[in-house]
Amino acid sequence: MGIQGLTKLLGDHAPASMKEGDIKNFFGRKVAIDASMSIYQFLIAVRQDGSQLTNEEGETTSHLMGMFYRTIRMVENGIKPVYVFDGKPPEMKSGE
Repeated sequence: MGIQGLTKLLGDHAPASMKEGDIKNFFGRKVAIDASMSIYQFLIAVRQDGSQLTNEEGETTSHLMGMFYRTIRMVENGIKPVYVFDGKPPEMKSGE
């Protein structure tokens, strides 16, 4: 998902806008996170044994656990995550 070609566009025209760094570089900051994209990432992730995490009723909970642990990791590193829900998810994601 995301914006097709964005990484190449930024790399070609604004290379300084992209850099890798340590999570601790964001200590004490608020970081905006695309909530829909994060949830989708965790929904499509498959465990090493090929299964999804589920609750007692068999409902998928991988996305909830993923968001929970990502949030904990950020808070432990002094980051204040701000999850942004910015509208209706694309139809492509409706079956997930």
